Amino acid sequence: MLKNSCMDSKPKVLILGARGMLGTDLAHGLAQQTQLFLWDKEELDITRERLVKDKIIGLSPSIIINATGYTDVDGAEDNRELAFKVNAEAVGYLVSAAAEIKAKFVHFSTEYVFDGTNQSGYDESAEPHPLNFYGESKAAGEKFVTAYTKGYLVRTSWLFGHAPQLGKPRGLNFIDTVLKLADSQPEVRIVNDQYGQPTSTRDLALSVKELISGQFNHGIYHLVNEGRTTWYEVAREIFKLKNITKPLVPIPSSGYPTKARRPQYGVLLNTKFAKLRPWPEALKEYLAV
Repeated sequence: MLKNSCMDSKPKVLILGARGMLGTDLAHGLAQQTQLFLWDKEELDITRERLVKDKIIGLSPSIIINATGYTDVDGAEDNRELAFKVNAEAVGYLVSAAAEIKAKFVHFSTEYVFDGTNQSGYDESAEPHPLNFYGESKAAGEKFVTAYTKGYLVRTSWLFGHAPQLGKPRGLNFIDTVLKLADSQPEVRIVNDQYGQPTSTRDLALSVKELISGQFNHGIYHLVNEGRTTWYEVAREIFKLKNITKPLVPIPSSGYPTKARRPQYGVLLNTKFAKLRPWPEALKEYLAV
């Protein structure tokens, strides 16, 4: 009886996208303090409005964390309908269901909602102005969350974690991609004129755990590991930590053309939440495991 009472006192939390890179670390971080329900696309197709409403209202969690998303930036240029359905329309369905049961709703977005022309970076009040369709779809989804009185919009960037990065063409985060290239190529060429913040999904999950604790108002939060850098500088740190001696060559974005344009200065400024640790510390921990 006591065990059931303790269980009942824990908040009921639903994580969507639970088997992805971020969802996995969110589940680990919240497992002890919550009644956790882990759903992925096999449990719920978030693009089906009626199913979303029926299943979520049926479960009736007090907190919904949406870690789903169409994340293939270049693929979104060709698959616009699907990208918009997942990143925008489905978010509206989820927010509507959350509103019916008065649940907190946490949703993740990206620096790609900005055009990257502001070298000083973007704080939480900055107006979105995306360069590509992925960013457009994410910006459209954001509007549902910011309009909801219990909505928490978390923008983050350059995620890395130990679970597979589902939805990416290679299934690898940038760090693991660099290690694979170093193992298979005579030299590694990395873009050195795009700026951002590598962010550990483990650190992000711990911050989200604090964010939903009840001490923070709804709204927009920028949760990223501290320190702006370039992809090349991250790769250089990886080479140093792993004692890789192969040539590492900085190149301009023009030397690595992509279908979707990327923001040059995709730097998110965290002005509303405790600062996360510097990205080199998180990287060193990641590579040590």
